[in-house]
Amino acid sequence: MTASCGICDGTTRITHRATVLGRHEATYRMCDACAYWFVDEPHWLDEAYAEAVAAVDTGVVQRNLHLYPRLASVLVRLFGPTGVYVDYGAGYGLLVRLLRDVGLDVYWQDAHCQNLFARGFEWDGSRRGAAAAVTAVEVMEHVTDPLAFVDACLRETGAHSLVFTQHLHDLSADPSWWYLAPETGQHISFYAPRTMRVLAERLGMTYHGAGTLHLLTKRNFRQGALSRSVRLHRLSYPLLRCRLRSRVMPDHRLLAHRTCSTG
Repeated sequence: MTASCGICDGTTRITHRATVLGRHEATYRMCDACAYWFVDEPHWLDEAYAEAVAAVDTGVVQRNLHLYPRLASVLVRLFGPTGVYVDYGAGYGLLVRLLRDVGLDVYWQDAHCQNLFARGFEWDGSRRGAAAAVTAVEVMEHVTDPLAFVDACLRETGAHSLVFTQHLHDLSADPSWWYLAPETGQHISFYAPRTMRVLAERLGMTYHGAGTLHLLTKRNFRQGALSRSVRLHRLSYPLLRCRLRSRVMPDHRLLAHRTCSTG
């Protein structure tokens, strides 16, 4: 039985088969219409997520340290300095803590991982209202249903925009591409620029790309707005650090007060 595309319902073809987690056979398929490249029926996900962050992900700290100045600049430039933000698939919470240290009001959300660095700042929409935007770093390659994932992010937070990272494939369906990461069994969805445009269209959104940083939004941004924000972040980031007040000590006092109140 031929699997249809989970984004555009188009026909798909098998690109290759590979062994994941050292023991499961995975079938990789690509959509002929939108170039969505995915693993067909990844039945091993419970096993793959026995540890939320794979041991081979040695770039987890470097990635966050490299990203947070760019991401902070993009969020402030596109959505403003006073909005509430939610980081989906936030992992151990390192990025949330870094962005709060800059001065942004960012909250943690992750169904699979323990919050270590942003404890006390888990997302609770019933108390905080709508978010200005959702972020998702190295998450979209993990989802089995991209349409449902983006819809849930926006619906559960009240946001109209998703800012996320993703390495796009070049249509070659190269089975040796490092980003497939079959040793972890966690990477199951891959996208080309065409895929992103179709995904946005199906969600009633527009797509903006800037290298590995991407934006899906229902807001009316000019084309190039994301690219300019990324390109100018080395100028804008020092300015926003002067403009914003770090949340390190306010967060400390808030958590200390909560501890005393419940002790």
